Amino acid sequence: MANTGTTYLGLNLKNPLVAGASTLTEHADSILRLEDAGIGAVVLRSMFEEEITADVADMYHELAYTETAFAMEYLRADLPARLGPEASLNRLAAIKKRVGIPVIASCNCLKKAQWVSYARKIEQAGADALELNLYRMPLDATKTSETVEARDLDTVRAVVEAVKIPVAVKLSPYYTALIPFAFALQQTGVKGLVLFNRFLQTDIDIDREKFFYRPDFTTPDALPLQLRWTAVLRNILRTDLALSGGIHSGRELIKSLLVGANVGYICSALYQNQDHKALISGILSTLNGWMETKAYAGLDAFRGKLRETDLTDGEGFERNQYTKQGNGEEVFGVGTQS
Repeated sequence: MANTGTTYLGLNLKNPLVAGASTLTEHADSILRLEDAGIGAVVLRSMFEEEITADVADMYHELAYTETAFAMEYLRADLPARLGPEASLNRLAAIKKRVGIPVIASCNCLKKAQWVSYARKIEQAGADALELNLYRMPLDATKTSETVEARDLDTVRAVVEAVKIPVAVKLSPYYTALIPFAFALQQTGVKGLVLFNRFLQTDIDIDREKFFYRPDFTTPDALPLQLRWTAVLRNILRTDLALSGGIHSGRELIKSLLVGANVGYICSALYQNQDHKALISGILSTLNGWMETKAYAGLDAFRGKLRETDLTDGEGFERNQYTKQGNGEEVFGVGTQS
């Protein structure tokens, strides 16, 4: 059998398949089932500052109407604000006690001070690594892309300097110039980048005239964007790369490794296929069988084989418009328009 062991963020993984952050990675019992099914590592459901702030606000409200000395001491010491993240941190500590595979925590905050505070607490709770879910939609018309990126880099740098565990950053594909920003992130000392974040989709109920949020699971059709950018960044960066979005079978995982990913995240497929053991074992079996057919003893024998090494030849992932070959057939397009 081929050796599918790998490293990610300096952590040893038995295979390159990682369960991405979701409700399925929120509690020890469900993570243990994923571990038993063969998953290589898990990313915990993100701690969102807004959720914790809302919980704290509810706590203040309840305490304000409880006229006891105990409640008044809580309020006077501002303990709700200080203890807000504790429930998530306690879950993390409990998970680490029961789970044998690497556990990567995740958080998304608004203020730099909170990013740093949460990161330190997460490290103390025992996480093996930390993933910064960097997304925040820029809504201030006076802030340029340079301003937004400078703010993000300052935040990431502060977190990296504050903790000793490895830090990864989960990116969206919507940066004005992704390559320079990714390179700048590498300069902060992050150990990995996750490509890409997938956002909650907003829809409109026209009968009720209200917004609502709908599930938006990926399919393998989502993979090309991640493949393209992983292939391009692999030859430029030293950091580890995780491909997230579109992996539903062993074929997609193999493609991810060929363009240079260290690991592939799986998430939507876990919701769409409730038999996690069959799903995960099937993906890993396909990877093993393909490696044996190709006579690859380990992942390093082919990882990055199809990365972009020349961004000027027009032959690879960096070209996403219509191009024509000598026989008139089009590449990256359908039809005959010019």
